[in-house]
Amino acid sequence: MIYLDNASTTPMSSKALQTYEKYAVSEFYNPSAIYDKAVIVNKKINDTKQKIKNVLGAIDGDVVFTSSATEANNLAIFGCLKSNFRKVVLSSAEHASVYNVGKALEAKGITVEYCPLSQSGEVDYEQLENILDENTDLISIIHVSNETGAINDLKRINEIRNKKCKNAIFHADGVQAFSKINVNLSYLGVDMYTISSHKINGPKGVAALYFKKGIHLKPQIFGGGQQDNLRSGTENVPAIMAFGSAIDEIGDIKQNFDYVNNLRDCFISNLGDIAMSVNQAQNYSPYILSICFRGVNGETLVHMMEQHEIYMSTGSACSSHSKGNRVLTAMSIPDNVVKGCVRISFSKFNTMQEILQASQTLKQCYLQLIDKLR
Repeated sequence: MIYLDNASTTPMSSKALQTYEKYAVSEFYNPSAIYDKAVIVNKKINDTKQKIKNVLGAIDGDVVFTSSATEANNLAIFGCLKSNFRKVVLSSAEHASVYNVGKALEAKGITVEYCPLSQSGEVDYEQLENILDENTDLISIIHVSNETGAINDLKRINEIRNKKCKNAIFHADGVQAFSKINVNLSYLGVDMYTISSHKINGPKGVAALYFKKGIHLKPQIFGGGQQDNLRSGTENVPAIMAFGSAIDEIGDIKQNFDYVNNLRDCFISNLGDIAMSVNQAQNYSPYILSICFRGVNGETLVHMMEQHEIYMSTGSACSSHSKGNRVLTAMSIPDNVVKGCVRISFSKFNTMQEILQASQTLKQCYLQLIDKLR
């Protein structure tokens, strides 16, 4: 089996699994209890929060654990929403958990504007500067596109914010960036940042939202007041601690980046001229590759590859039931080309042999399909 859908989810590492079992079976205590063993568990949770802040380059602020990145994104936007909010700015590349929050805000009567994308998949920075104004209260821009791997320049966006609406809150969905590219929130100027465990070989069911000191969030889940009253409910201790173990295994981010970039280049080269890479930008994450095959249906190719036990996707799993691809369309890619697009998402654990085999098989599947359609 060759797995190339790592942007969708990843297998839990053996170390993360061992940690999960430890805190589910032997160190199972409720961190809100007052006896010593529970207090120790609570301290371990706080240690994991600090670990996350260290990797993110965050000097101050706090971390709240959630059940998913979707919940974290919802908490970030709804949690800072005020009755006098006038305008929210998102990008056309946002994950559904931000994009659809924007639609919900519109239904509440709040003005929401969606910044267009350039043909590279990044936000159009000139258009963003035109959209932002003194009425803008919140900006949410994805860091790395989960569809194309395009990296948005958050530092540049922050500079535009400071120029046009310095008091606006700046949130970024960093799910596909965390552990894949170097992130320094103090340098980037981001106020809130979302990350997820199951994208980095940790368990499903846990994610986190970092928020800067001075950002006041209103809870969206009410109950016993856990996590400083920001997210009530007993913490998912096994998942949180396993998330921490997965973070420990990140390794050298630059070394991993270069390795995966070689895998990506090899994959593209091995396909030859039969496919077109969507993301031609210089600023991209090699972990995600969107490629289009003219004259065929991408979903058909995915199922043909599945017969060879090679797994990839047509795009975000969260949008798998939607027609078309909103992000690729926003990049001005014609519908007949979008129809033939597939997404390959790599891992540092993929081997070059796997890439050679997968790309060769994909090429053969495409040629077989084209031959049948003639």
